[in-house]
Amino acid sequence: MRRFENKVAIVTGAARGLGAQYAIDLANEGATVALVDMDITGLENMKNTIETSGGKALTYKVDVSDAKAVQACVEDIVKNAGGVDILINNAAYYKGQPVVDTSIEDWEKQININLNGTFYFTKAVIPYMLEKKYGKVLNIASAGAKVFFPGFAAYGASKGGIITFSNILSEEVKYDNINVNSIYLGMVNTEKTRERIDSDSAVVIPLEEMLQPPEVSKVVLFLVSDDAAPIKGAAIDVFGNRY
Repeated sequence: MRRFENKVAIVTGAARGLGAQYAIDLANEGATVALVDMDITGLENMKNTIETSGGKALTYKVDVSDAKAVQACVEDIVKNAGGVDILINNAAYYKGQPVVDTSIEDWEKQININLNGTFYFTKAVIPYMLEKKYGKVLNIASAGAKVFFPGFAAYGASKGGIITFSNILSEEVKYDNINVNSIYLGMVNTEKTRERIDSDSAVVIPLEEMLQPPEVSKVVLFLVSDDAAPIKGAAIDVFGNRY
């Protein structure tokens, strides 16, 4: 039996990159995957990819920083898929700037998408998991919350908040058979990373030295599987060879 047979998983930021990789791999192992993103074309492409391979997918164009839209999304997923077993909070926004050059708008956008979005989806999902006495929540943080790179103040603060939020939530729900964990993620060879390299000559890490999406996905799927049931409140370094 596949690891995620009869499970329902939500993946935010699922239209491309790592979120797409997680969604494809979950579907290949039996999960019904709810794909959440603002890129409707990317969502439809992902849905087609999953269904062509025999998987099941639902699509939701949702701004994760809109609490009401998130709540409505989760309610619709529960209605149409029968519940929620797994949540991967992957959606993120990054804009690198020194603190002195960071506008209020840029600060708030990173906090709202990265930290508040994680909270909104988790808050919407947790009651269903508590009712079922089962759930897996994995929040994607960043090496930028642990290794203090110049220009990462807003992004690092948002991702550091995710770690603290995750660990406290884990203490609140761990006796209800709910796993809440997070990962500090290093630089990954995704489309967004390649776009960043093209626009920022200071990024000189070769693509082959970065983490690759399939290897990150193996860690993520392990952490939301029943094989990782004893792991609760962990914040795990997933750096590969480079931050």
